[in-house]
Amino acid sequence: MRIAIVLVIVALACAAHAEEPKFHGNPAAARAIAKADTDFAALAKREGTAKAFRDTMDEVDGTAYGGGSEPSVGRDAIYAAMGGDAPDDSTLEWAPVEVFADKGGDMGVSRGRWTSTVKASGKSISGSYVTVWRKNAKGEWKGLVDIGNVDKPK
Repeated sequence: MRIAIVLVIVALACAAHAEEPKFHGNPAAARAIAKADTDFAALAKREGTAKAFRDTMDEVDGTAYGGGSEPSVGRDAIYAAMGGDAPDDSTLEWAPVEVFADKGGDMGVSRGRWTSTVKASGKSISGSYVTVWRKNAKGEWKGLVDIGNVDKPK
């Protein structure tokens, strides 16, 4: 029974991830932010959450909230707070559902849904997130602020 429920949840999550997010503001920038966000999620799946945050958040100004503690500021602090090189004990997957971009095309926000699954038990929790994005001097989109919250238990 539990396996069937987990399979249904995974199928629904995959269906939700397959939908294109809603775009607002500068269309080209909104699409670029959506791509940065989905690339960020793919990197987390491939390399681990800490490494994905290290490689995606702004080196100096990147700020990650979550886990009920003070935010971590700066790419290296975020990496350390997320366990650094230690193997992930869970997987974190997410996808944007809505993306906002400013008219100038150098800042924006993605908001979406995430699911974290403990590898040992298969138990999952889910929630929502918001990531503020800023284009750096090299033209790369980097996370400026990342905030996530857990859904209330049903």
